[in-house]
Amino acid sequence: MAEAAGAQRFVGLLMGAVANCSLYSPEHPAVLDLSHRAAEEFAEAFGAAGSVEILLVDSDLVVNRSPLRDPGIHGRSLIKRLRRRGLSRVDVLAGVTEREIRDFAAALAGAGPLPAGQSHIRTGTIDVQLRAAGGGASLAAEPGADAERLARLREILRPQALFQQLDTVGLEEIVVSFVETIRREERLLRLISPVKAYSEYTYTHASNVTVLSLLQAESLGIAGETLHEIGMAALLHDVGKLHVAKEILDKSGKLDDREWSEIRKHPLYGAWYLSRIEGLTRLAPIVAVEHHLRYDGQGYPRLEAYRRGQHLSSQIVSIADFFDALRSKRPYKKDWEIAEILALLRKGAGTEFNPMLVDNFSRILVLALKEA
Repeated sequence: MAEAAGAQRFVGLLMGAVANCSLYSPEHPAVLDLSHRAAEEFAEAFGAAGSVEILLVDSDLVVNRSPLRDPGIHGRSLIKRLRRRGLSRVDVLAGVTEREIRDFAAALAGAGPLPAGQSHIRTGTIDVQLRAAGGGASLAAEPGADAERLARLREILRPQALFQQLDTVGLEEIVVSFVETIRREERLLRLISPVKAYSEYTYTHASNVTVLSLLQAESLGIAGETLHEIGMAALLHDVGKLHVAKEILDKSGKLDDREWSEIRKHPLYGAWYLSRIEGLTRLAPIVAVEHHLRYDGQGYPRLEAYRRGQHLSSQIVSIADFFDALRSKRPYKKDWEIAEILALLRKGAGTEFNPMLVDNFSRILVLALKEA
């Protein structure tokens, strides 16, 4: 029991060091103090023979075979960081030093590589998996990866009750797979999936908006935790449409005034739903409610008390949403050429869209067309 308590105290100090490295440099006194206390706690609890085994099992931390019942905010952050690194296991061995703990915490907090050559902290890597029906094939570089992602998205984002909890672990895995694929794929336009069936549009659109948003964010130098949070928000930007009547969403003709009024409520439905999900990034409800607002403050929904303007993440997702909506062929509209869409984006720069982001997105697409 004493060792179990010591292991959990050690993990708590490690979590604190990771959290502080997100705010300060690794040399900050708070980071140094937590790393020092973690090394002392380890030595006191285990001496020269023990070890701490940290396992990530689904969304739970298991420390020396005991589930960490209440990981708290730092623990949930550690879970996300381990998952996004593709890590399912961390072993801390006897003799671990304050410097090793500090360097490991700094690496987990940032986007850089894990420190090499550490003899007392060892990590286990896993492939990103999607637990779709029929098994969990890796999405690393398989030809059927897009189909598997769509199947998993359909499973998670199927029409559901407003009070049903989302599988945030599954969504995190999908975003991780997108980030890893973007970093490997040289021909970026291959990452944008065509709509092969009308019934797949909701899921294909969510997938494409996520890819296009991540591409923009990475090109702006956004990395680490913030990059993944933008990916999650993009993936869920249209979730409010799952609470709009199917006959309105699937209507092939022009919407009447009542139907159009209902469809314009989907940002509010989405924001309300996402704001109630524990552990989800706060960017998700913000982007859900703002993705149809405009850079100049117009758009919808019209919120009288809303004066601060679109969040940068919402501006990024709005461009991705606009591009993919026009690019996709639907029963009631043609699919536009990329050059035509870019011309419309430039026309709306400064009013509908952030002009700096439009210029950046145009550069990404022009480069991608050259590489295609």
